[in-house]
Amino acid sequence: AAHPTPTSPLHVAFATCKSVKMLSRLVSRAAPAVRAKPGQAAVFPAQVRCFAHPINTHLMRDNDEISPSSEKPMYRNEFIMKSPKEHQEDVKTAVKHPAVHDTSELIQSHAGDPHQYYGIGEWRFAHYDTVREPTFPRKPDISKGELASGATVTRTDVWADPKEPAITSVAKFSPENFRPVGFAENAPMPTSTVPEGTLDFRANRLPIGHADRRPFVYFMTAASGVIAASLIRAIAGKLILTLWPAKDVFAAGIVEVDLRPIREGQNFVCKWRSKPVFIRKRTPEMIESCKKDDVIAPSMREPATDAERCKKPQWLICIGVCTHLGCIPQPDAGNYGGYFCPCHGSHYDHAGRIRQGPAPKNLELPPYAFLDDNTIKLG
Repeated sequence: AAHPTPTSPLHVAFATCKSVKMLSRLVSRAAPAVRAKPGQAAVFPAQVRCFAHPINTHLMRDNDEISPSSEKPMYRNEFIMKSPKEHQEDVKTAVKHPAVHDTSELIQSHAGDPHQYYGIGEWRFAHYDTVREPTFPRKPDISKGELASGATVTRTDVWADPKEPAITSVAKFSPENFRPVGFAENAPMPTSTVPEGTLDFRANRLPIGHADRRPFVYFMTAASGVIAASLIRAIAGKLILTLWPAKDVFAAGIVEVDLRPIREGQNFVCKWRSKPVFIRKRTPEMIESCKKDDVIAPSMREPATDAERCKKPQWLICIGVCTHLGCIPQPDAGNYGGYFCPCHGSHYDHAGRIRQGPAPKNLELPPYAFLDDNTIKLG
Protein backbone atom coordinates (compact mmCIF):
# COMPACT_ATOMS: atom_id res chain seq x y z
CA ALA A 1 0.00 0.00 0.00
CA ALA A 2 1.18 3.51 -0.75
CA HIS A 3 2.27 5.62 2.19
CA PRO A 4 1.04 9.19 2.54
CA THR A 5 3.50 11.89 1.64
CA PRO A 6 4.53 14.44 4.31
CA THR A 7 2.48 17.09 2.56
CA SER A 8 -0.62 15.03 1.95
CA PRO A 9 -3.77 15.99 3.91
CA LEU A 10 -3.90 12.56 5.53
CA HIS A 11 -0.32 12.88 6.81
CA VAL A 12 -1.07 16.31 8.17
CA ALA A 13 -4.18 14.98 9.92
CA PHE A 14 -2.27 12.16 11.66
CA ALA A 15 0.54 14.48 12.62
CA THR A 16 -1.44 17.36 14.05
CA CYS A 17 -4.68 15.97 15.45
CA LYS A 18 -5.13 16.33 19.20
CA SER A 19 -8.50 14.67 19.39
CA VAL A 20 -11.03 12.83 17.27
CA LYS A 21 -12.74 16.14 16.63
CA MET A 22 -9.63 17.65 15.09
CA LEU A 23 -9.10 14.54 12.96
CA SER A 24 -12.62 14.61 11.59
CA ARG A 25 -12.31 18.34 10.88
CA LEU A 26 -9.10 17.95 8.89
CA VAL A 27 -10.35 14.92 6.95
CA SER A 28 -13.56 16.71 6.03
CA ARG A 29 -11.62 19.78 4.86
CA ALA A 30 -9.34 17.59 2.74
CA ALA A 31 -12.23 15.83 0.98
CA PRO A 32 -11.84 15.27 -2.78
CA ALA A 33 -13.65 17.34 -5.35
CA VAL A 34 -17.35 16.70 -5.79
CA ARG A 35 -18.20 14.92 -9.00
CA ALA A 36 -19.78 17.36 -11.43
CA LYS A 37 -22.29 16.76 -14.16
CA PRO A 38 -21.13 16.77 -17.80
CA GLY A 39 -20.41 20.30 -18.93
CA GLN A 40 -19.89 21.63 -15.38
CA ALA A 41 -16.64 22.43 -13.62
CA ALA A 42 -15.65 20.41 -10.59
CA VAL A 43 -16.23 22.12 -7.25
CA PHE A 44 -13.38 21.80 -4.75
CA PRO A 45 -13.70 22.06 -0.95
CA ALA A 46 -11.63 25.23 -1.06
CA GLN A 47 -14.48 26.93 -2.87
CA VAL A 48 -17.31 25.99 -0.45
CA ARG A 49 -17.51 24.98 3.16
CA CYS A 50 -19.08 21.60 3.91
CA PHE A 51 -22.09 21.60 6.24
CA ALA A 52 -20.91 18.38 7.86
CA HIS A 53 -18.02 19.96 9.78
CA PRO A 54 -17.92 18.94 13.44
CA ILE A 55 -19.37 21.26 16.04
CA ASN A 56 -17.63 22.46 19.16
CA THR A 57 -20.16 21.37 21.80
CA HIS A 58 -18.44 23.16 24.68
CA LEU A 59 -19.58 26.47 26.09
CA MET A 60 -18.90 29.66 24.21
CA ARG A 61 -15.20 30.39 24.72
CA ASP A 62 -12.11 31.67 22.97
CA ASN A 63 -10.57 29.08 20.67
CA ASP A 64 -7.16 29.32 19.00
CA GLU A 65 -7.92 26.48 16.58
CA ILE A 66 -11.28 27.61 15.19
CA SER A 67 -12.01 31.06 13.82
CA PRO A 68 -15.24 32.90 14.74
CA SER A 69 -18.13 32.55 12.31
CA SER A 70 -17.79 36.18 11.22
CA GLU A 71 -14.20 35.51 10.10
CA LYS A 72 -14.60 32.09 8.51
CA PRO A 73 -18.27 31.12 8.11
CA MET A 74 -19.30 27.54 7.43
CA TYR A 75 -21.49 28.53 4.51
CA ARG A 76 -21.19 30.51 1.31
CA ASN A 77 -21.26 34.10 2.52
CA GLU A 78 -23.23 35.69 -0.34
CA PHE A 79 -26.58 37.24 0.49
CA ILE A 80 -29.15 39.53 -1.09
CA MET A 81 -30.44 42.38 1.06
CA LYS A 82 -34.00 43.35 0.15
CA SER A 83 -37.36 43.82 1.83
CA PRO A 84 -39.50 40.70 2.38
CA LYS A 85 -41.96 41.91 -0.25
CA GLU A 86 -39.18 42.20 -2.84
CA HIS A 87 -37.95 38.70 -1.95
CA GLN A 88 -41.45 37.36 -2.57
CA GLU A 89 -41.55 39.05 -5.98
CA ASP A 90 -38.16 37.50 -6.82
CA VAL A 91 -39.50 34.04 -5.98
CA LYS A 92 -42.48 34.58 -8.29
CA THR A 93 -40.41 35.82 -11.24
CA ALA A 94 -37.32 33.60 -10.85
CA VAL A 95 -36.57 30.88 -13.39
CA LYS A 96 -37.15 27.63 -11.54
CA HIS A 97 -35.61 24.25 -12.12
CA PRO A 98 -37.78 21.86 -14.13
CA ALA A 99 -40.33 19.86 -12.17
CA VAL A 100 -39.25 16.32 -11.32
CA HIS A 101 -41.20 13.26 -10.31
CA ASP A 102 -38.43 11.12 -8.87
CA THR A 103 -35.87 11.88 -6.18
CA SER A 104 -33.02 10.69 -8.43
CA GLU A 105 -33.76 13.58 -10.79
CA LEU A 106 -33.25 16.26 -8.15
CA ILE A 107 -30.25 18.57 -8.56
CA GLN A 108 -27.13 17.46 -6.68
CA SER A 109 -25.86 19.60 -3.85
CA HIS A 110 -22.19 20.67 -4.09
CA ALA A 111 -21.97 21.60 -0.39
CA GLY A 112 -21.92 18.09 1.07
CA ASP A 113 -24.38 16.67 3.58
CA PRO A 114 -26.55 19.59 4.81
CA HIS A 115 -27.01 17.93 8.20
CA GLN A 116 -24.73 17.25 11.10
CA TYR A 117 -25.02 13.77 12.54
CA TYR A 118 -24.54 14.26 16.26
CA GLY A 119 -25.18 11.77 19.07
CA ILE A 120 -27.38 8.75 18.37
CA GLY A 121 -30.15 9.17 15.84
CA GLU A 122 -30.23 12.98 15.96
CA TRP A 123 -29.78 15.10 12.82
CA ARG A 124 -28.73 18.69 13.40
CA PHE A 125 -28.44 21.48 10.85
CA ALA A 126 -25.21 23.29 11.75
CA HIS A 127 -23.74 26.52 10.40
CA TYR A 128 -21.54 27.69 13.24
CA ASP A 129 -18.90 26.50 15.66
CA THR A 130 -19.72 27.74 19.14
CA VAL A 131 -16.78 30.11 19.39
CA ARG A 132 -17.02 33.54 21.00
CA GLU A 133 -17.02 36.45 18.57
CA PRO A 134 -14.40 39.14 19.13
CA THR A 135 -15.46 42.31 20.90
CA PHE A 136 -15.05 44.30 17.69
CA PRO A 137 -15.57 41.88 14.77
CA ARG A 138 -14.65 42.61 11.19
CA LYS A 139 -17.07 44.90 9.42
CA PRO A 140 -18.91 42.91 6.72
CA ASP A 141 -18.76 44.15 3.15
CA ILE A 142 -22.39 44.56 2.09
CA SER A 143 -21.36 45.31 -1.51
CA LYS A 144 -19.99 41.76 -1.76
CA GLY A 145 -23.13 40.25 -0.26
CA GLU A 146 -21.61 39.39 3.11
CA LEU A 147 -24.17 38.72 5.84
CA ALA A 148 -24.48 41.35 8.55
CA SER A 149 -26.28 40.06 11.62
CA GLY A 150 -25.84 39.73 15.34
CA ALA A 151 -22.50 41.04 16.61
CA THR A 152 -21.41 42.24 13.17
CA VAL A 153 -24.33 44.72 13.25
CA THR A 154 -24.44 45.75 16.91
CA ARG A 155 -20.64 46.06 17.29
CA THR A 156 -19.80 47.72 13.98
CA ASP A 157 -21.10 50.70 12.05
CA VAL A 158 -22.14 48.66 9.03
CA TRP A 159 -25.70 49.88 9.50
CA ALA A 160 -24.83 53.58 9.53
CA ASP A 161 -26.15 55.63 6.63
CA PRO A 162 -25.86 59.43 6.94
CA LYS A 163 -28.62 59.94 4.38
CA GLU A 164 -31.42 58.55 6.58
CA PRO A 165 -32.43 58.27 10.26
CA ALA A 166 -30.58 55.65 12.30
CA ILE A 167 -33.74 53.72 13.16
CA THR A 168 -34.52 53.33 9.45
CA SER A 169 -31.01 52.09 8.75
CA VAL A 170 -31.05 49.58 11.60
CA ALA A 171 -34.43 48.22 10.47
CA LYS A 172 -32.92 47.20 7.12
CA PHE A 173 -30.70 44.67 8.91
CA SER A 174 -33.59 42.64 10.27
CA PRO A 175 -33.03 38.91 9.47
CA GLU A 176 -36.06 38.71 7.17
CA ASN A 177 -34.37 41.15 4.78
CA PHE A 178 -31.56 38.70 3.92
CA ARG A 179 -31.79 35.76 1.54
CA PRO A 180 -28.85 33.70 0.26
CA VAL A 181 -27.87 34.16 -3.35
CA GLY A 182 -29.84 31.70 -5.48
CA PHE A 183 -32.66 31.31 -2.98
CA ALA A 184 -35.38 32.40 -5.39
CA GLU A 185 -34.16 29.97 -8.06
CA ASN A 186 -33.27 26.98 -5.87
CA ALA A 187 -35.63 27.11 -2.90
CA PRO A 188 -37.75 23.90 -2.79
CA MET A 189 -41.28 24.59 -3.96
CA PRO A 190 -43.10 21.22 -3.81
CA THR A 191 -46.54 21.16 -5.36
CA SER A 192 -47.59 18.05 -3.45
CA THR A 193 -46.36 15.94 -0.56
CA VAL A 194 -48.30 12.94 -1.85
CA PRO A 195 -46.70 11.36 -4.94
CA GLU A 196 -48.76 9.58 -7.52
CA GLY A 197 -49.80 6.08 -6.54
CA THR A 198 -50.15 6.87 -2.86
CA LEU A 199 -53.69 6.29 -1.56
CA ASP A 200 -54.68 9.17 0.71
CA PHE A 201 -58.47 8.78 0.34
CA ARG A 202 -58.87 12.19 -1.29
CA ALA A 203 -60.73 10.61 -4.19
CA ASN A 204 -63.01 8.72 -1.77
CA ARG A 205 -64.32 11.82 -0.01
CA LEU A 206 -67.66 13.20 -1.05
CA PRO A 207 -67.89 16.90 -1.85
CA ILE A 208 -69.53 19.21 0.65
CA GLY A 209 -73.26 19.44 0.01
CA HIS A 210 -73.50 15.97 -1.53
CA ALA A 211 -76.73 14.14 -0.69
CA ASP A 212 -74.88 11.08 0.62
CA ARG A 213 -73.18 13.22 3.25
CA ARG A 214 -76.48 14.07 4.92
CA PRO A 215 -76.79 10.91 7.08
CA PHE A 216 -73.38 11.57 8.53
CA VAL A 217 -74.25 15.22 9.11
CA TYR A 218 -77.50 14.19 10.81
CA PHE A 219 -75.66 11.68 12.96
CA MET A 220 -73.04 14.22 14.02
CA THR A 221 -75.76 16.79 14.76
CA ALA A 222 -77.71 14.32 16.91
CA ALA A 223 -74.56 13.16 18.71
CA SER A 224 -73.52 16.75 19.37
CA GLY A 225 -77.00 17.53 20.69
CA VAL A 226 -76.91 14.55 23.07
CA ILE A 227 -73.47 15.54 24.35
CA ALA A 228 -74.53 19.17 24.78
CA ALA A 229 -77.72 18.15 26.61
CA SER A 230 -75.70 15.87 28.91
CA LEU A 231 -73.30 18.68 29.73
CA ILE A 232 -76.15 21.11 30.40
CA ARG A 233 -77.89 18.55 32.62
CA ALA A 234 -74.69 17.87 34.56
CA ILE A 235 -73.96 21.56 35.06
CA ALA A 236 -77.55 22.34 36.07
CA GLY A 237 -77.57 19.40 38.47
CA LYS A 238 -74.37 20.59 40.11
CA LEU A 239 -75.75 24.11 40.47
CA ILE A 240 -78.97 22.84 42.03
CA LEU A 241 -77.13 20.53 44.42
CA THR A 242 -75.10 23.45 45.70
CA LEU A 243 -78.36 25.01 46.97
CA TRP A 244 -79.29 21.94 49.00
CA PRO A 245 -78.53 21.83 52.75
CA ALA A 246 -75.55 19.79 53.81
CA LYS A 247 -75.96 16.22 55.09
CA ASP A 248 -75.27 17.25 58.66
CA VAL A 249 -78.16 19.73 58.42
CA PHE A 250 -80.46 16.97 57.21
CA ALA A 251 -79.26 14.74 60.02
CA ALA A 252 -79.91 17.46 62.58
CA GLY A 253 -83.41 18.05 61.17
CA ILE A 254 -84.69 14.58 62.11
CA VAL A 255 -84.67 13.58 65.77
CA GLU A 256 -86.24 10.51 67.35
CA VAL A 257 -87.27 10.77 71.01
CA ASP A 258 -87.97 7.88 73.37
CA LEU A 259 -91.05 8.75 75.47
CA ARG A 260 -90.73 5.94 78.04
CA PRO A 261 -88.49 7.82 80.54
CA ILE A 262 -90.90 10.80 80.71
CA ARG A 263 -93.04 10.76 83.86
CA GLU A 264 -96.64 11.91 84.01
CA GLY A 265 -96.85 15.69 84.37
CA GLN A 266 -93.17 16.15 83.47
CA ASN A 267 -92.09 18.71 80.88
CA PHE A 268 -89.22 17.07 78.96
CA VAL A 269 -86.94 19.33 76.84
CA CYS A 270 -85.01 18.13 73.76
CA LYS A 271 -83.08 19.96 71.03
CA TRP A 272 -84.30 20.02 67.43
CA ARG A 273 -82.74 22.27 64.75
CA SER A 274 -81.03 24.31 67.49
CA LYS A 275 -84.38 24.99 69.17
CA PRO A 276 -85.77 23.68 72.47
CA VAL A 277 -88.82 21.41 72.12
CA PHE A 278 -91.19 20.87 75.06
CA ILE A 279 -92.61 17.35 75.38
CA ARG A 280 -95.11 17.19 78.23
CA LYS A 281 -96.91 14.07 79.39
CA ARG A 282 -100.13 15.66 80.54
CA THR A 283 -102.14 14.48 83.50
CA PRO A 284 -105.89 13.83 83.21
CA GLU A 285 -106.52 17.09 85.06
CA MET A 286 -104.50 19.07 82.51
CA ILE A 287 -106.36 17.44 79.65
CA GLU A 288 -109.75 18.10 81.26
CA SER A 289 -109.02 21.80 81.92
CA CYS A 290 -107.91 22.36 78.31
CA LYS A 291 -110.98 20.67 76.89
CA LYS A 292 -113.26 22.82 79.08
CA ASP A 293 -111.68 25.94 77.56
CA ASP A 294 -112.46 24.72 74.00
CA VAL A 295 -115.79 26.51 74.37
CA ILE A 296 -114.07 29.92 74.45
CA ALA A 297 -111.41 28.93 71.86
CA PRO A 298 -112.98 31.11 69.12
CA SER A 299 -112.40 34.20 71.26
CA MET A 300 -108.74 33.44 71.87
CA ARG A 301 -105.95 35.42 70.13
CA GLU A 302 -105.15 32.40 67.92
CA PRO A 303 -108.18 30.11 68.01
CA ALA A 304 -107.38 26.40 68.40
CA THR A 305 -108.99 23.48 70.22
CA ASP A 306 -107.09 21.05 72.40
CA ALA A 307 -107.56 18.27 69.83
CA GLU A 308 -106.00 20.49 67.13
CA ARG A 309 -103.00 21.12 69.33
CA CYS A 310 -102.39 17.53 70.50
CA LYS A 311 -102.47 14.48 68.21
CA LYS A 312 -102.74 12.31 71.30
CA PRO A 313 -104.43 13.87 74.35
CA GLN A 314 -101.72 12.64 76.68
CA TRP A 315 -98.84 14.35 74.83
CA LEU A 316 -98.25 18.04 74.16
CA ILE A 317 -95.34 18.65 71.82
CA CYS A 318 -94.45 22.29 71.02
CA ILE A 319 -91.41 24.52 70.42
CA GLY A 320 -90.27 26.15 73.66
CA VAL A 321 -89.81 29.66 72.27
CA CYS A 322 -92.10 32.55 73.17
CA THR A 323 -93.79 33.96 70.10
CA HIS A 324 -93.31 37.50 71.39
CA LEU A 325 -89.55 38.10 71.34
CA GLY A 326 -88.08 34.60 71.36
CA CYS A 327 -87.59 34.02 75.09
CA ILE A 328 -87.87 30.56 76.63
CA PRO A 329 -90.99 30.25 78.80
CA GLN A 330 -90.94 28.56 82.21
CA PRO A 331 -93.12 25.41 82.60
CA ASP A 332 -95.75 24.97 85.33
CA ALA A 333 -96.06 28.72 85.84
CA GLY A 334 -98.36 31.60 84.98
CA ASN A 335 -102.06 32.26 85.56
CA TYR A 336 -103.11 29.16 83.58
CA GLY A 337 -100.48 26.71 84.94
CA GLY A 338 -98.98 25.88 81.56
CA TYR A 339 -96.05 28.12 80.57
CA PHE A 340 -95.05 31.63 81.56
CA CYS A 341 -92.56 33.99 79.88
CA PRO A 342 -91.14 36.25 82.61
CA CYS A 343 -89.60 38.67 80.13
CA HIS A 344 -92.83 40.43 79.19
CA GLY A 345 -95.51 38.42 80.95
CA SER A 346 -97.01 36.04 78.36
CA HIS A 347 -99.22 33.25 79.85
CA TYR A 348 -99.90 29.89 78.07
CA ASP A 349 -102.19 27.06 79.15
CA HIS A 350 -101.47 23.31 79.15
CA ALA A 351 -102.17 23.17 75.39
CA GLY A 352 -99.61 25.90 74.65
CA ARG A 353 -102.29 28.44 73.71
CA ILE A 354 -101.64 32.11 74.44
CA ARG A 355 -104.13 33.30 77.03
CA GLN A 356 -102.68 36.52 78.37
CA GLY A 357 -99.78 38.87 77.63
CA PRO A 358 -98.19 40.41 74.54
CA ALA A 359 -97.39 37.19 72.63
CA PRO A 360 -99.32 37.27 69.32
CA LYS A 361 -99.56 33.51 68.68
CA ASN A 362 -99.67 30.14 70.40
CA LEU A 363 -96.47 28.17 70.94
CA GLU A 364 -95.41 26.74 67.57
CA LEU A 365 -96.00 23.06 66.88
CA PRO A 366 -93.11 21.23 65.19
CA PRO A 367 -93.72 18.61 62.52
CA TYR A 368 -93.73 15.26 64.30
CA ALA A 369 -95.15 11.76 64.02
CA PHE A 370 -95.62 8.83 66.39
CA LEU A 371 -93.53 5.89 65.19
CA ASP A 372 -95.11 3.78 67.93
CA ASP A 373 -96.67 4.31 71.36
CA ASN A 374 -93.27 5.13 72.90
CA THR A 375 -91.34 6.93 70.10
CA ILE A 376 -91.86 10.12 68.18
CA LYS A 377 -89.92 11.54 65.20
CA LEU A 378 -89.35 15.29 64.99
CA GLY A 379 -88.90 16.67 61.50
